[in-house]
Amino acid sequence: MFGFLKNAQWSFSRVGTKGKKPAAWTLDRNWHRSEAERHLKARNFTEALRHLAVAVEEADARKAPPKQRVRFRLELADAQRRTAEDNPKQLESAEVTVRAAIEIAAKASDGEEYVNCLDALADVFTDQKNFAALEKVEEQAIRRGAALPHPDPLRMAKRVHRLAVARHKIGYAEEAVPALEKSIALHERSCGAESPEMGGLLFEIGCIYRDQGDAERAKDCLRRSLAIREKSGADSPDALETLQKLAACYEDSGDLDGAAEQYERCLAMKLEGKGLKNVEEVAVLQYSLANVYAGWGNLGRARELLTDSIDVFRREGGPREAVAHELLAQIEERTGRFHGADRELELAAKVWEKSGRPAEVARTLNYRADILDQLRRNREAEWLREAAAGIEAELLSVGPGGLSSA
Repeated sequence: MFGFLKNAQWSFSRVGTKGKKPAAWTLDRNWHRSEAERHLKARNFTEALRHLAVAVEEADARKAPPKQRVRFRLELADAQRRTAEDNPKQLESAEVTVRAAIEIAAKASDGEEYVNCLDALADVFTDQKNFAALEKVEEQAIRRGAALPHPDPLRMAKRVHRLAVARHKIGYAEEAVPALEKSIALHERSCGAESPEMGGLLFEIGCIYRDQGDAERAKDCLRRSLAIREKSGADSPDALETLQKLAACYEDSGDLDGAAEQYERCLAMKLEGKGLKNVEEVAVLQYSLANVYAGWGNLGRARELLTDSIDVFRREGGPREAVAHELLAQIEERTGRFHGADRELELAAKVWEKSGRPAEVARTLNYRADILDQLRRNREAEWLREAAAGIEAELLSVGPGGLSSA
């Protein structure tokens, strides 16, 4: 969710000046580092880490300049973070590696590298979800970064943003808001008010405001994000995601008409697309929207959406079709159309049976029996209840491994 600052690729070289012999050794010429990069691209993380560790050891043994030793360690820490998905302990190793780099930068009084180390440590704390530690390190990074001769505006903006996220995550909502607003202003100056980066940032901040219960600020951010993201295509995944969040904000604030307008707009975007995959996505969205309308009491629109979605789900059958029939049955019952409810439940039971879901078959039969009672078809209702009881008894008699306990 978070647009955190990505580690730089710590790769540069010293170029000899005119009349002077080029340096005999540079970061770009280090064989172990090159091998590590090759292995990382191949996702051979074990070998990549081994080469980077050797590169760090060689730099220390050679007493390389502090800047080079720091940057090798930051590159090693970045690789350790990237392998943490398979081995979570690597995050601990990454933290140790970065702290060693911080110590070298501090002894060398290298302010720029020290701030680079703080950014790398912030990346580690983010991955660890250690937001209390992240808040402290970002406060320090902001202070020290601002004191550099030529501070990087974009990196400063991202530090402020991560500080805001950290405060939000640890429950300091009031302290998070000023940082969020400052983050927006800094990113606007650095990236441009209409840039794709701003679209992503505004979406994220809108979600944070929604979590805090500030629907108006959330809607403002999400509307701005949507305007930016629609430039990449009104039906792009980012635009649709933003529109759905915006609709939810309207719903949170009790503006059901506004929410319905956004949901319908989202559905219209989906309908503009073509292809089988999009048809399936549209059907899922129609089903979800039908649930929303049913909850609001707009049963007519819910019925229309469910009818359309069932037509698509029927192609493959399975649980999606069955639950759609059941929801439509509930709507039919609420509107007094008991014959329609009976028909939908009969279809649902058949789909559950074909799907090999006896427990759901029994549940649906009992529900259908209740509907038949409303129609005064008591004998049929009793027969369905007996059939459901037989299925339930059979399920209870089945032991581990599907074997009967008898």
